[in-house]
Amino acid sequence: MKARDSFFDNAKFILIFLVVFGHIISPYRANDEWLVSIYHFIFIFHMPAFILLAGHFSTNFHKKGYYVKIITRLLVPYLILQTIYTLFYSQLYADPSMTLEYFTPRWAMWFLLSMIAWKLMLPLFGKLQARYSILLAILLGVVIGYVDIPERFLSLDRTFYFFPFFLIGYYLTKTDLFEKLKNGAYRVHASAFLVMLFAGIYFLLGGIDGASILYGTYTFSSVIDMLMRIGIYAGSMLVTIAFFALVPKDKYIFTGIGRRSFYVYILHGFIIKWFFETSFGQAVNSPAGYMLLLLLSILVTVVTGNKYVVKAIQTPFGYLKESLSLKNG
Repeated sequence: MKARDSFFDNAKFILIFLVVFGHIISPYRANDEWLVSIYHFIFIFHMPAFILLAGHFSTNFHKKGYYVKIITRLLVPYLILQTIYTLFYSQLYADPSMTLEYFTPRWAMWFLLSMIAWKLMLPLFGKLQARYSILLAILLGVVIGYVDIPERFLSLDRTFYFFPFFLIGYYLTKTDLFEKLKNGAYRVHASAFLVMLFAGIYFLLGGIDGASILYGTYTFSSVIDMLMRIGIYAGSMLVTIAFFALVPKDKYIFTGIGRRSFYVYILHGFIIKWFFETSFGQAVNSPAGYMLLLLLSILVTVVTGNKYVVKAIQTPFGYLKESLSLKNG
């Protein structure tokens, strides 16, 4: 059995922590320029990088059982989780009228639905040369910006917006980029670049909230919007590479949580959505409170990624396997 690569598990741990932290600070970001700047900085690359890794380990589409795995590892978990989240929301928000809508994913469940689409599209796009395939994916990601998707139907906007990163991840299996990054190449340059980027976000954007631009969920109203999306594609890719240049390659105490990042992703929503409804969660409005949000993010990531918690989840829900594991095809 091929040994797991700690570099990728470390990357997944950092990224899943950023997912949790980004979701936790989201309702409060308008209260503070530092907070909204951190939010923008995170959202420039954390999902592109996560999706790129998913594509990087989706190389077995030519093997028998590929489509069966899409059903058992993605579609079935999506249906289960969409149902559970709907029931949870109906209780949390005291809204018994909330109905099951399998074509409109609840909150973070869009990712599972989009993963199904990306994996179905990969065998088609993977037959083309990288330059043509990636260009076509970017074109689709831009064109979708002109389409007003009603009620986030099938998460089509995010699916096509993020698909280029998934595809690039797949084609990176044919390069030695990650090997160069693992060995420390560009680390100093990457650090300087990310520091300057954050400074630029803070001083140039300030408290302006442009999150929907980074989500890929807004509808274009002008050519400028289209050009901005193309620029975001280029910028996100540069920041993603800079991020990977800083990821450590050795095994650490948190490496195993990265291996179980799928469970952190599907579980953290139950905790933080409940937290937002508590009196404390609704009163956060100070630097001290924001530091507590950081600590809560760490705690949620560690707890939901704990191997014993994961085992407890796996027992009743055998289908909930690690859809983003290094073994995934």
